[in-house]
Amino acid sequence: MSATAGALGTLGSDLAFSVSFGIASELLDSAKESHLSEEELIGIVLAISIVLTAIPSSFRAVRAELAKMRLFTNSDETTLEAKEQSGILEFITLLVRMAQRISISICVQLLASNVRSRQPLRSVRVVSLLGVAIFFLFLESTSSVGNANR
Repeated sequence: MSATAGALGTLGSDLAFSVSFGIASELLDSAKESHLSEEELIGIVLAISIVLTAIPSSFRAVRAELAKMRLFTNSDETTLEAKEQSGILEFITLLVRMAQRISISICVQLLASNVRSRQPLRSVRVVSLLGVAIFFLFLESTSSVGNANR
């Protein structure tokens, strides 16, 4: 990984956290106004996160098909067009990854807010918040299981 890619990845993480906090607050306010429970809101955002998680594999399949097409045609015009398409796919992939980070971070923010508002005892809130953190760390660590075989 280059230094530029590492810096962009760090910037993306910081941006996702900052933006997700604001979005989560707005979603909670909007849910209250529309009489939607926090649990329903968490379910909706989690469903969106799951859909966003499935999109990158689709992009990889499209990219693989484009690479196969390039093997069969060698003209300079086709190569230039393929590079442009590849650049667009890379940008879209970057946007989807950012949306994934933001949606997962929003889920964490919403769950934390739900725990804070539902638990009367501070010690129970702290343990519940630690449980939420451990749960999402578990999800992140198990999300790459099986990817090495593909």
